[in-house]
Amino acid sequence: MENSTVLIELGLSKAESEVYLALLKIGGGKASQIAREMDVKRTTTYATLESLTRKGLASVYFRKSKRFYYALKPHKVASLFEKKLDLFNSMIPMLEIMEKKETQIKGLRFIETKEELKHFYDNVLEEYKNKEYYIIGSAPAWEGIDEEYFVQYRKNRAKNKTRTKLLLSSESKEINPLNTKLLREFKYLPEKYKFKSTIDIFNDQILIVSPDLSSLAVVIAIPAMVDIFKSIFEIIWDTLPEANTQ
Repeated sequence: MENSTVLIELGLSKAESEVYLALLKIGGGKASQIAREMDVKRTTTYATLESLTRKGLASVYFRKSKRFYYALKPHKVASLFEKKLDLFNSMIPMLEIMEKKETQIKGLRFIETKEELKHFYDNVLEEYKNKEYYIIGSAPAWEGIDEEYFVQYRKNRAKNKTRTKLLLSSESKEINPLNTKLLREFKYLPEKYKFKSTIDIFNDQILIVSPDLSSLAVVIAIPAMVDIFKSIFEIIWDTLPEANTQ
């Protein structure tokens, strides 16, 4: 890769990269000297030199009212970009917070850890006492996140008189509890539909839990999408046969 191409990749314009390399080659000088070296007009070179100076890639000195320009040493250029990268890295936590706030405004919320997810489900236990919500999911994948917690969660949910309707993947049959005291109605999807995600459909939001997401889970609080998911669930539920619990 040519030197000028590398500098362009770092964010310099084509003119800036060529002038910087010319400055290095001649060891600095007046704009007219640099223009001759590059075989371009002096007036064109002035603007580029000023741009390099503003960016800290060149410096200017005055001698007898004349301007002399010098390129920043290459190792110092590397240090300059490293400092800029360090500065940006220091901003990342704040930028991520800003990004999350923006997505929450749009009706999205990302859940990053198991503890956050369990906190979400703890809130469901309180908010859905004596209520009902729908689930489309894979029991093995859901339990696999934290088996002890989710097995107990089912029991706690039943204690709060929360009823659930579940459309379960076929592999869920192996571990799906049949205890009617858990207040669960369920049907199994055909074997050809295999997935690891679980979708909880509440009155005002949807929770999608998946090991394939960049985050552990995402909450969607967009009314139109909640309505669509509810309708899809009900359509599928009505077309499936009752589960064989024997």
